[in-house]
Amino acid sequence: MNRQEFIERLESFGFPKSEYMILSGGSLLLRGLREETQDFDLCVSAELARKLDLEHCGKDEKGYFAPFPDVQMTDNLGSRPYELVGGFQCETLESVLALKRELMRPKDLRDIEVIEAYLKEQDEK
Repeated sequence: MNRQEFIERLESFGFPKSEYMILSGGSLLLRGLREETQDFDLCVSAELARKLDLEHCGKDEKGYFAPFPDVQMTDNLGSRPYELVGGFQCETLESVLALKRELMRPKDLRDIEVIEAYLKEQDEK
């Protein structure tokens, strides 16, 4: 899904913006550093986790809660740094980069290159 589709679907969940953070590919998408993403990776507050009853929700193969199709959640909001991007709490690029460097999956290599180039450009300004 593209940026507009991502935002529309995200807003359709009706979650208070202060109760979640957009992780990984979604945070790149909102910053214009990626053209599309396939899913939602979200870090939610304990309050939202309770409302969604994540404790009784199934987990996917990676150990993330999967309360909706194409949505992966973790419930440790506050343990990762974020920045506001277009009114949404998004994981910092440095945090995304660290995770992608750790995982080094084929799909992460392009993201690593894009993030590094963007951060270098920002440092030169």
